[in-house]
Parts: sequence; structure tokens; C-alpha cells
Amino acid sequence: MSNIDAKFHAKYQIINDCWVWQGALLNSGYGLFTDETGKAVTAHRWAYKHFKGQIPAGLVIDHICRNPACVNPRHLQAISQSDNIKRSLLVKMRGARTHCKNGHEFTPENTKYVKGQRGRRCAKCLYISKLKSRLK
Repeated sequence: MSNIDAKFHAKYQIINDCWVWQGALLNSGYGLFTDETGKAVTAHRWAYKHFKGQIPAGLVIDHICRNPACVNPRHLQAISQSDNIKRSLLVKMRGARTHCKNGHEFTPENTKYVKGQRGRRCAKCLYISKLKSRLK
């Protein structure tokens, strides 16, 4: 095992099949690792490259376990950014919301899907916004 391999393997702890990074973390939860050249890189991207090969052009690395601190190469998958967004927990969390930011309940009557925009919109808030723009 090379020095860089030993250094990498010393920086994670196996928890429920995830290799959870114990070294430095970004605010986003991704691990930081110093590669062979002395450059700071995200640990999951280093793990992908080291264990699976180059990251194909135009693709990002997704954690299928949904844990950004995980560096287990079996949990890492190269996918498009649009697929990554679709999979994101943020999108799932937004879909689970029962009320808009102004407190209006998302009911079938109060939910609009605007063409060309992602996600749903509150019909009451859209109506209020249109009224305000007419009054200007």
C-alpha cells in the first residue's frame, strides 16, 4: 500500500457500510483530502478517481447513500448534473413541504406548476404577486 493510500484509509471510519470521512470537512459536508501533488481535493472525488478511474467529462460524482462525507467507492456514481439535482435531498425536501414560505397550504386547488420552472408554486402567492405588479 502506498503512502497516499495509507493516508486516505486512515481518514475514514466505516459506519453502516459508508466510509465516513473523519478528516477536514467543507461546510457542505464533503471531505477534504490532500492528493499526491499536495493539492486539496474533495475526498469523494479522489476516491472515485483512485478506485474507479477518471471522472467522465461533463459528469459529477453522486453519493447514492446520500451522505456527502462518504468516500466508499461503491457508493459513488458519475452522473449528469441534471440527474444529480433530480436526486438531491433538497428537491425531495421541497416536495415534502405542506405549506409555502408564506404559510399557505399546498392543496390541489392551491398548487400550480408553471411551465418552464421547476417544482410547484403556491397559487395564492402567484395571485398576490400578479396583483402587486398590476398596482405598480
